[in-house]
Amino acid sequence: MADLEQNYTKEHFLYKFLNPSSICVFGANNEFLSTMGAMQLRNIIFGGFPRDKIYPIHPRLDEIQGLKAYKEVRDVPEIPDLAFIILPPHIVPKVMEECGEKGIKRLIITSGGFKEIGEDGISLSNQIDAIATKYNMRFIGPNCLGVYNGWFEGIMDNSKFNTMWIYETPERGNISIIAQSGTVASHLFWYCNKIGVKISKSFSIGNENNIDTVECLEFLANDPETDVIGIYIEEVKRGQKFINLAKIISRTKPIVAIYAGGSQAAFRSIKGHTGSIAGDDKIYKTVFKETGIISTSSIKEFLYYLRAFSYGIIPKGKRLAIITDSGGCGAMMAKVAEQLNLEVPEFSEELKAKLLPYLPSVANIDNPLDLTFQFNQYNLYIKIPKTLINSGEVDGIIIYAVFGFEEVLDVVKKSGGKSYDEFDISNDVMKNVYLKPIQKLVHKKAIPVFYIGPQGYDNPWIREFINDNIPIFDLWDFPVKCFSILADYALYRQKVNNQVKNEDILDA
Repeated sequence: MADLEQNYTKEHFLYKFLNPSSICVFGANNEFLSTMGAMQLRNIIFGGFPRDKIYPIHPRLDEIQGLKAYKEVRDVPEIPDLAFIILPPHIVPKVMEECGEKGIKRLIITSGGFKEIGEDGISLSNQIDAIATKYNMRFIGPNCLGVYNGWFEGIMDNSKFNTMWIYETPERGNISIIAQSGTVASHLFWYCNKIGVKISKSFSIGNENNIDTVECLEFLANDPETDVIGIYIEEVKRGQKFINLAKIISRTKPIVAIYAGGSQAAFRSIKGHTGSIAGDDKIYKTVFKETGIISTSSIKEFLYYLRAFSYGIIPKGKRLAIITDSGGCGAMMAKVAEQLNLEVPEFSEELKAKLLPYLPSVANIDNPLDLTFQFNQYNLYIKIPKTLINSGEVDGIIIYAVFGFEEVLDVVKKSGGKSYDEFDISNDVMKNVYLKPIQKLVHKKAIPVFYIGPQGYDNPWIREFINDNIPIFDLWDFPVKCFSILADYALYRQKVNNQVKNEDILDA
């Protein structure tokens, strides 16, 4: 990102929500299992926020989790950048008034019990809106979990600012999430760490009384630490603004969305969740298609698609090469690929001839390329994919199966087999020899290579892929889907950018 864009991001009003210098917390105590606020304060402390800039507010307690507590916000020795409110809903207007009198301009209101519960909640909702207007305050919520910032500059290396109840924090990365659901905004963090979805920012915006999806998108559009955006939508309040903004963002930053409405059961659930009015599913599908947003109703697809885009490799076409040591999974991948309008082209005779020296005698030289059994790891990881990438005949590659030999050799030794010293090398050395060299070519040629490791995500060798942002899957269905959405997005972006160029020529 250019310096201008970075400066713009810091000037955006949401920047201080993610990077406050000081914070006061209403509703925290020392009882972790009886209140949400205790865990949320704990997460702020343990994320690396300066302790002397955290001000718990409590009418009876003098100390909360080792921090000095204040009876009222007016007693706090400075004007906090951010107020965090986790209180029963009927108390929230009074506390907001006190924050306004103190001069606080930013609030996160976790409290539920507003418009989502009906008439009484709507009255409370109107009250807090009026107070925010009176004091020129902006707030996230109510009925939310707040924010997560993986790039917070706190007192520790790798500090994080986490107002969520969830204590798990994902590895920092370039994926940001906007969600009207705290579950999507934070409960997924365990699974994110499992499969390597690395998070930059996450907004749980709840009822969107004051700050909405559009404003979060505006911020992330210019955030240098965000390259991919995921959104969970129950309702879009400013439809035309959303469409116009999404069109611009999706030219450079992919957007993946889950729309939760579209059915009668979903409508009832959403009405009681955030009080939103869900619209026709067909309308949202049309909007997503028009704006280049990748849509799914599967949470696993949502996360895998975000991860696929986060690698930053967009293919030039839809020709897929499949390498496998199993005919069954190769056939399944080929079928799914064609169902998704991908091409699984037959290799030319020239390419087959170039591949032949690196293949075992039992291999079926076609596409899918069925090796049947391949013990030569250098050929599998380097020579075969390098030959395919340089051929000009494919736009992406899937390789099944990559095995962690530490585990395999351990099984062999325990079974009384001989020691294979040539394979008895550390995973770190394996990574430097087999993975890193081909990654340079992958990025240079913009031809993604997806790997499948059937030993699963807990295997130490598979963790090396995840730690170094190399696309790895445990089974063979998602890699095909992920390549498909990359190829579709590439076509969309090419079409839109051509339209923009043509419009510029006409305007000249």
